[in-house]
Amino acid sequence: MNEITTTLNDFLLHTKSSAALIINGKGKLITSLHLDYADSIAAMSSAIVSMSDKLLLDLEKGSLKQLFLKTTEGVIIGNKISGTNFIITFSKDGSNLGLLLRSTEETAAELSKNSLLK
Repeated sequence: MNEITTTLNDFLLHTKSSAALIINGKGKLITSLHLDYADSIAAMSSAIVSMSDKLLLDLEKGSLKQLFLKTTEGVIIGNKISGTNFIITFSKDGSNLGLLLRSTEETAAELSKNSLLK
């Protein structure tokens, strides 16, 4: 678990994101950094991921790989790690969107190598 937390922390430092969490497909929190009420956020994020994946399957557009939400106070990016595990990241600054999208995807690929997230 320490390796997962280190990877998340490195991601936050590199992208200047404010918080991150990892969830499984059942809405359970695996780990989080810098979030209050992480369990509730994990459950809500899981619902968004699940509904988005179902929408894509119903529309025959493939399976969900990455989500992007733009808010009045920043951006939220979700990226599939492996199986039903997802990383969800939060940033107050959307001006570096390309970096955030790419870094989230790269971090997800790195996390997919961890035996706890396969």
